Amino acid sequence: MIQLELLPIVPILLFPFILVFFVVVFPFWLIGIGILGLLLVLARVAEHGLRLVRPATGTGLSSHINRAFRWVLTFGGLATHQEDDPE
Repeated sequence: MIQLELLPIVPILLFPFILVFFVVVFPFWLIGIGILGLLLVLARVAEHGLRLVRPATGTGLSSHINRAFRWVLTFGGLATHQEDDPE
């Protein structure tokens, strides 16, 4: 019965962790998405320009930045799609 009496205290105890996540971690995640998105666009434009000049260039930097961008989008790999799972 004591567990039911302590139940209303749980949200109060979790509030600091929730506050830290949404005030500190979430904005840094958004900044990371923005920076990697901008770098991805710039790398794709540069690769496209290089392919116009020299068609023999392979995929280089943009594929690696795309992997990093996907990793950041999934909260560091914590939230992956079922079809993306290597298992």
